[in-house]
Amino acid sequence: MSTALNPAEHLDAAGSRIEPALRTAALEQLLTERGLVDRDRLGTSAPAGTAAGPFDGAWFAEPWESRAFDMATSLHGAGLFAWPQFQAALTARIAAWEDARPAGEAPSYFMHWLGAFEDVLAGDGTVFTDEIVQRAAELALRGHS
Repeated sequence: MSTALNPAEHLDAAGSRIEPALRTAALEQLLTERGLVDRDRLGTSAPAGTAAGPFDGAWFAEPWESRAFDMATSLHGAGLFAWPQFQAALTARIAAWEDARPAGEAPSYFMHWLGAFEDVLAGDGTVFTDEIVQRAAELALRGHS
């Protein structure tokens, strides 16, 4: 099993980009099955388009963003990983994106957030890349968006 996600892209077996909403749904299902998150409480930090709790200026533009935020903060709060571990992964994600920034691509803080969260989980063996890709493919076949 793969233990790290490609910081530039998240690709399925056919080489197609896996959208963040689908990656988030796949991760959410895997973590719920393992008893690590409560799906009913995810996405309650703030509705899309509103300020994200105590973070001035941080906005959730899409529902997947608040769900990814909630999963990461919930698992950190439960002691699954240390916040400096997540911060290092997030910093590495942003730096990698800046080094290889595709022309015309706007920065997406929560895309980096999701990638860093996936990296932390893969690094400690909680959820592996292959599992996320496989579950995302299953969800895509069922028409999940």
